[in-house]
Formats: sequence, C-alpha cells, structure tokens
Amino acid sequence: MTARCDSRLIVFLLLFLACVSAPAAGRTFPAPQMSYLDNGVVRIGVDLALGGAVTYLSSKSPDHPGNLINSADLGRQIQMSHYSGPWPFVIGDKQPSPQWAGLGWNPIQTGDCYLNPSEVLEHRNDGHALYVKCRPKLWPMDDVPAECVFETWTTLEGPVVHMRFRCTNARSDHAWYHPCAQELPAVYTISRLSRLMAYTGERPFTGDTLTHVTNDWHQPWPWTRFLATERWAALVDEDSNWGLGVFKDDGGEFHGGIHGDGRTDDPKAGPTAYVAPIHRENFDHNIVYEHETHLMVGALTDIRQRFNAMATKTPPAWRFAKDRQHWTLHNATDQGFPIPGEWRIETGPKPWRIEGPTFAWRADPAPIARLEISLHSQAAATFRLRWKRLDDDRFDDRKSLTFELPPNGGIQTREIDLGGSEDYHGLITGLSLEPAAGLREGDTLAIRSIVLGKTRSQ
Repeated sequence: MTARCDSRLIVFLLLFLACVSAPAAGRTFPAPQMSYLDNGVVRIGVDLALGGAVTYLSSKSPDHPGNLINSADLGRQIQMSHYSGPWPFVIGDKQPSPQWAGLGWNPIQTGDCYLNPSEVLEHRNDGHALYVKCRPKLWPMDDVPAECVFETWTTLEGPVVHMRFRCTNARSDHAWYHPCAQELPAVYTISRLSRLMAYTGERPFTGDTLTHVTNDWHQPWPWTRFLATERWAALVDEDSNWGLGVFKDDGGEFHGGIHGDGRTDDPKAGPTAYVAPIHRENFDHNIVYEHETHLMVGALTDIRQRFNAMATKTPPAWRFAKDRQHWTLHNATDQGFPIPGEWRIETGPKPWRIEGPTFAWRADPAPIARLEISLHSQAAATFRLRWKRLDDDRFDDRKSLTFELPPNGGIQTREIDLGGSEDYHGLITGLSLEPAAGLREGDTLAIRSIVLGKTRSQ
C-alpha cells in the first residue's frame, strides 16, 4: 500500500475519535432497533437503526457483566469500513465535508459524519444465525448512499462469535485506484479494556511470552501498527486480563491501542480502545469482497488457547481461481474482478511488482515456492521473487531469487528453492514478485497459484 493511502487511513481513524463531528452538530442518534443472539455464554446485538453494526457484546458470566462495545459516535462500534479513490470523492455538485475530504471513497456500516444512518435492506434472525444487509453511507458526504451493499452473517459457538462479511460493489466509476488498507472490521471497546495484547515474536504457537502492545494516543497517529504472528490480538482489562479477542486466520497485520484518559465501563464515554485486522486491497468497482473474522469474550489465556487451536498451521497457498487472494498490484494493471482461473498482470511503462498479504510462516516447513505461471511475450524474461522476515521493514534484493520464463504463453510450473538461500530462515512475513529483466510494456504474466511447501513435486 502506498504511504499516501496509509496517511488517509491514519487521519480517518484519528478524526473518528471526536465524540461529535462538526457537520453533525445539533443532530441526534436515531432510537436503537436491536436484534440479539444469545447462546447462554455470550450475547451480541446489532442496531438495525445504524446499518446493522454491532453495538452490543457481553459475557453472560455474572463476574463480567455489561456491554463491551463503545458507541460514543457513529465511527465506533464493530463495523465494516472500506477505502478507495478518488481523493476527494465528489458526486455532481455534492462535496465532502472539508475535514474528511482526504478520505476519498469510504463507505461505512453505521452512517456518515452528518449523523445520517445507513439503511438496513434485509434482516433475519432465527435465534441461531443473524443476517444483515445494508446500504452503507459514504462517511465524508451528507446523506449519500454508497454504490455497494454490505452483508454480515453472525453465529455463536460457546464464547466465540463467528462473523462473515461481504461488500458487493456496483460503482459507476470504473477507474483504477492504488491499493488501500481495509479494516476487517473496526472494533471499538470500552476503555477499561486498555491492554492490547498479542504474540509478536518468532515462535508462534509455542506458548512463548505475549507482548503488551503500547501506543501514545497524543501523537498525530494515535494507534500502533503491528504484526501478530499468531494472527490474533485482544483488548483486556488491567486487573484480570479479561476482555475481547479478535482473530483473522489469513491475516497478521493489526492496528490498535487506547485513546483518551480515564478507564470506564461506559459504552458512551469518549475514551475508547481499538483494534482492527488489516488487509491492503485493490478495491475494484465491481468487486465482491468477502472475509471472515472471529471474536471471543473471555480470559486472555483462554482466548489464546482457543484461537491457536483454530489457526491454520500449514504453509500458505494462494490459488487465484476467483480473486487476488489479498495480493496487490503496484504500477501495473490486471483483468479486474473477477479473476477467471488465473491472475493476468499487464506490464505498463513503470517498473511494477505484486505483493502478497502480511502473513507469518516458518521457513523450515516451506523451503519450496511452487508457481503455476506463464508469460505472454515475444521474448523470455527474468523475474525476481523476494521475501521479508519478521525484522524487515521492506523487501530487498538480498532476500530474493530469480527465475526465467519462456515467452510461449503456456502454463509452467516453476519451483523456487528458497531454502537454498542462507537468508531464507526464521519467520517469513511476506512475498513479492517483480520483473528483473526482459519484460516490455504490454507483456502479460499469468499466475494460477503460488504454493509453499516442504518438497519438490515428482
């Protein structure tokens, strides 16, 4: 993701912390219209007057009563929030609020900065599963529905909340915009859950010591960006390490922290705690973007044990059968959404790369990168596969290997011996692929899959 897009998300998250934004002065929240699921262990509630966002989550234990979700303004709750261009986003003569103009296209589940709530289009609750479909509002605009729909599916399993999300885009603007960070979802809690805990070390799933992730909310960027190598983070209280955990099995990057002085159980208070799993995405005009995230209410030790049992332990495998698998394009274009069985990247005038999602895996069980790949060109070309380790801020040539592809356009299987490099060891956190030599503007690279494993194919 570009630094420009990072800065917009930073500004967005910071400004969301104002209890009442200036454009909404004098307006009031709509009366709640709650729909609950309750399995005797946890109780979760969505507000149908606010786009079906989660405004209530509590344990049924008498030792930990009360709502954990902060709703001091329309930018908190547990809610979907997506980002793309242009910057600023304008519709006809409708301009964005000046304080939010830099956000670009930004539909959110609860409503907009003028306190206009998003509209629920459909709702079902049979006591076991809760479904909501809404037309989100564009946060920077005054009462402008986005050209997309949001859907959420929620079920309960003991103390775990399983949530599935879908954004279906139908934007009239078909322009191509660079990748931006997406909150998957944003989670705001009461400020009493002030300790942000995660495992960020080299030995995930071994019981190694957890990290207390800290932040300085007085800074222009109030949150901390971190890699949770067990793919979960939790906001817990200082007294008993009890609170709310968030797990994303295909992720690793999180943003979070505490904002404001004072610690309280009041869900309407200004101080709040925040955490969100993050993926960076090219958000197409017609994308159908789906993901899953799991929440858990309980003690920190129980949260870790449950989420680590749920985590996939095999090396990553990305198969581009219908989407980009959270990989992103930089200075290149592709066929757009949907991906018809293979991902086709077209070379433009600038040096380009594709970059995989932030995800942690150990090098030892994954020394071979197997690529199903083809090149449509008039001449052979060389490509460079890079990797990052946990202590790396960015990709570099030292941690890379090259391979050549013929120009005939036929699918090739290329097995890259990453383990043969002395720099491929420890915890790996990402891959990228780029042309190294021989590629010309208009040439096309097609990728069916990138799979990491232990042994070469026979």
